[in-house]
Amino acid sequence: MKLKITGLFVAIAASCFAGNMDSAKPNVVVIYYDDMGYGDMGVNFPSNPKSLTPNLDGFAEGALRFTNGHSSDGVCSPSRYSLMTGHYSWRTSLKKGVIGGYSETFMDADRFTIGKMFQKQGYETAMVGKWHIGMSFQSPAGKSVDLGNNSKVLKANKIDFSKAVTATPYHRAGFDYYFGTAASLDMPPYVWLESKDGEVHALYKGGIVKDDTVDFSQARIAKNSDLAEGQRFGRPGVNDPTFIFADYLQVQAAKVSDIMAKRDQDGKPFFLYVPMPAPHAPHTVQKKFEGSAGWTYGDYIVQTDHYTGEILNALGDPKDPTSLAANTVVFITSDNGPEKNAFKRSIKDGHDANGPWAGIKRDSYEGGTRVPFMVRWPGAVTPGVTDHACWQGDFLATMAEYIGHELAADEAPDAESFLPVLEGRPMPKKRRAGFIQHSAAGQFAVVDYTGEWKLIDGSGGGGNKETWDADNEITLVQGEIRSTSRQLFNLKKDPGERVNLLSDPSSEARAKEQELYELLNRIRGDKEWGVEGSSNVPR
Repeated sequence: MKLKITGLFVAIAASCFAGNMDSAKPNVVVIYYDDMGYGDMGVNFPSNPKSLTPNLDGFAEGALRFTNGHSSDGVCSPSRYSLMTGHYSWRTSLKKGVIGGYSETFMDADRFTIGKMFQKQGYETAMVGKWHIGMSFQSPAGKSVDLGNNSKVLKANKIDFSKAVTATPYHRAGFDYYFGTAASLDMPPYVWLESKDGEVHALYKGGIVKDDTVDFSQARIAKNSDLAEGQRFGRPGVNDPTFIFADYLQVQAAKVSDIMAKRDQDGKPFFLYVPMPAPHAPHTVQKKFEGSAGWTYGDYIVQTDHYTGEILNALGDPKDPTSLAANTVVFITSDNGPEKNAFKRSIKDGHDANGPWAGIKRDSYEGGTRVPFMVRWPGAVTPGVTDHACWQGDFLATMAEYIGHELAADEAPDAESFLPVLEGRPMPKKRRAGFIQHSAAGQFAVVDYTGEWKLIDGSGGGGNKETWDADNEITLVQGEIRSTSRQLFNLKKDPGERVNLLSDPSSEARAKEQELYELLNRIRGDKEWGVEGSSNVPR
């Protein structure tokens, strides 16, 4: 599926701009939201009274929208790891939950990543935004610390913030440049970090918004004396007093735009990973967006969509053959479903953040992992809608197939290319048998390759103590993980997971349960938390 570009066209385009025109190496941008539910994106769930996402809705008109695309987990650290590696997080030391802002990374130094793949192909690679896969801050003695979300770091002199931070995305994930934050916006430290001259440092005045313009010129390596400690938003902890939570998305969009402008000038192919910290709590809304939806979470969605639009606008018009957008693959998705409090408050205003699905963030139910999922590739992918069942690690395998990187056995072992779907062709007959949906508490669910049958290995959602069904009633509970009271759903007939076919099972349901349970154990290794190492399912 190589884009055909004539020599005459290249000559004309080259006279207009210097952006990458090599269709064999298209630019790639991944925009990754934090806690954006399937229903938060207007085009996904038009039953909501009004759309909060005009930019995303407009993007969808030129994209292939997946209605059955999933994150790997119901929470963020594992989903982010899996997106980067095509490797389920439960195959690492992280078997459940998430890590903290000062936590060391669980990503092995030699782990294959999408960034490393593009680096090998000659791409300029950059990441701007929230990492949350761990890194190593240093003590005054120069030793790596592992402090989770410790709130008393400055007073106890546990970290020297002037020292270089190691094991960052710059060091581990194949990014030539990194500008961002360690973890969620409710986890310290609340400072910008940046790679420069071979090191990564915490910054003081990393990005200042004044008169609606972002200024990066005042940034310098932070010293402990520059920083404060205490409660601002989210958990208490170390913060740069000039770090304005509500301005994060604007600073991020400005940095991304600057990077794109450089690539437009030098013509180098680029891979850009843009993980936003939104709409995860704290819902810090700039003044100009207050009241835009009518409730704070809705206002934050509007703000998130606005700065997404700023990033997309920096690429230019995809219909303009001289724009960066014309030769850029853009993949937009989210790390899991909507957060509990945001979901509850939104329901009061008639906004259904999980759309037609049962469950929310943390759950094994569809609302936990079935998320916004779109690919725009001008001239190569026909816009439309597909119900192809897949998960986010598959994007790595898809791009590997297109650019000609043959994946080794331990590279993205859990991923499967959906390039045929993008090309409008059927998937090959030889397929993986299914994929995993994983909950915050470590519960496993397996979906067969057709996306029709799903087995949850437990009696509840595996995430929240209580959660919402597809009709937004609180009727579901966490239940018991790895219980013999499993749950079997036919997602084609019952996408809302209303009827557990094992409640009063037929012989056919019991047979399907056994089939899927055996498949699940082949993939995870029949261990309570899953075996470590590469996938047991052959590619």
